[in-house]
Amino acid sequence: MAYEDVHHQWDRGYREMLEEAILAGDCGPTQAEIVDYPKSDISVRPIARFSARDRIIYDALVFGIAGDVDRQIHRSVHSYRWHHSEGVPIFWFGPWKRMRRLALKTLRADSNLRMASVDVSAFYEHIDVDILADDLACMTGSAEITLSLQGFLKRFQNVNHAWGLPQGPDSSGILANLYLSPIDGFLDRNKLRFLRYSDDMMIFHRDWTVLRDVVVEVNSLLRSRRLAISSHKTRIRDPEGAIRHVHDVRRASLQHSVDIGLPEANHSVRKYFDEITKSSVIDGGSVRFTINRLAKLRDDYAVGWCLDNLVFLLHSVKEVFSYLGAAKSRSLEIQRHLVRFMESSESSSYPFIEQRILRYFLSLHIKSERMKEAAWKILEDRNREDFSREFASRYIGKYASVVDAQLLRHRFEEEPAITMRRALLCAMYESGNLSSRYISEVEASFPQLEWVCAFLRSDPLVPAP
Repeated sequence: MAYEDVHHQWDRGYREMLEEAILAGDCGPTQAEIVDYPKSDISVRPIARFSARDRIIYDALVFGIAGDVDRQIHRSVHSYRWHHSEGVPIFWFGPWKRMRRLALKTLRADSNLRMASVDVSAFYEHIDVDILADDLACMTGSAEITLSLQGFLKRFQNVNHAWGLPQGPDSSGILANLYLSPIDGFLDRNKLRFLRYSDDMMIFHRDWTVLRDVVVEVNSLLRSRRLAISSHKTRIRDPEGAIRHVHDVRRASLQHSVDIGLPEANHSVRKYFDEITKSSVIDGGSVRFTINRLAKLRDDYAVGWCLDNLVFLLHSVKEVFSYLGAAKSRSLEIQRHLVRFMESSESSSYPFIEQRILRYFLSLHIKSERMKEAAWKILEDRNREDFSREFASRYIGKYASVVDAQLLRHRFEEEPAITMRRALLCAMYESGNLSSRYISEVEASFPQLEWVCAFLRSDPLVPAP
C-alpha cells in the first residue's frame, strides 16, 4: 500500500497532525524495524524501516535544511546533492555515473597520476549524533531545528539495536555529506584533486608518498569524528590500476553492443555470464550488470542459474526478480521453482527472497493455492520479519476464500504491531470482509489506524507492488 493512505488523507488532517507533532517537539520515531539488508551472500547492513508518520517527519526535518547543507558541500562531492530549483534530492544513479566519468577523465588527462581509494568502515553506523548536532547548530544557527533532529536520532538509537544515522532514507545521506565535509575541506585546502560519493573517496596525485601521507591524515581526521578507514577497501593504485578500477573496458564494450543492438550482443553477454558464474566467488556487481543486460535483450539464458542460486544472490535479489519477471517464456518453470522454495524449510532464513517471491506473484496476478498456504505459514510466524509477513497478508487477502477472510480478521485482532495491523486491514479489505461497521470499530479502538480506515472507506483500488 506504500503511502496511498497518507496521500489520500494528506489534506484531510494528516499533514496538520504531523505539523502539530513537530511543533510540539514530538519528533522521535514511535517505532522502527531494523532489517538486515544483504550486502553479500553473508554480510548485511542494518536498514531502518520507519512508520509512514516517522519517515515523513524525518524527511521533513532534513529536507527543510537540505538546501543550506548542500551549499556547504564541495563541488567534488557527488552523493546526495540537492536540486535547489525543484526542492528534492537528486537521484543517486546519475551523480554516481558522473563521478566515475570524471575520475576516468582525470586519469586519462595525466598518464602519471596515481589514485588513492579511501572507504570508511561501517560509515553510517559510526556517525556520532552529538558531533553532527554541533555541525548542524553551527551551520543553521537554529537551536530548534538542531534539537528536533538530534531528538529524533537519539530516540532512534535508544529504542533499537542500531546507532548512528538510520540507513535507507536519502535524508540520512544528506546529513552524512555534512559529517564528512571536514575531509573535503582538508583536501581542498591542500589543493588535492579528489572526488567523493558518500564515504567512497578518490584522491589523485603523481607521488605515491604524497598520497600515502594524505591517507594517513584523512584517517586522523576520521578518528576525530569517531570513524575509521576500511583497511581492506583502501589502497593506492598505479596509473593503469586506477583506470581499471574506474573503467571496466569489457563491461563498457558489452554495454555499448547491447545499447546499439549489435547482432553479436547476445553471444557476448552470455559468454561473460558463463565466465563470472564459474568463478569460486560470485561477484554481485558482475551478476547485476549481466542479468540487467540479459533482461534488456529479453534473453532467458540465465533463468535456470538464477533459480538454482537464489540463496547466494541476496545482494542482487532486486535485479534477479526484475529479470525473472521479464522472462515471460519461462514463467511456469519460474513459478513452480519459487513455490517449491517457499514450501521448503530453508525459506525462513531468507526473508528478502520470501518478500520478492510474494511481490513477483502479486505483481503478475498469479493465483496459487500452494503459494497462499506458504503465505499463511509466514503470516502466522511472528518470529518472521514484518516486511515479509506484510506481503504474505497482502497475497492472502488478494486471493482469499471466505474462510481465509474470516481468519485474516482473527489474525488482525491478535496482532500486537500497528504496522502489521495496517497490512492486515488492507488484506481484509481486499478479501471483501471489511464492513463499514467494523472499520468504525477499528477507528474507535486504534487511533493510529484512523488514516488507513478513512482511506479504505473510500473504496480505493489498492495499487499492486
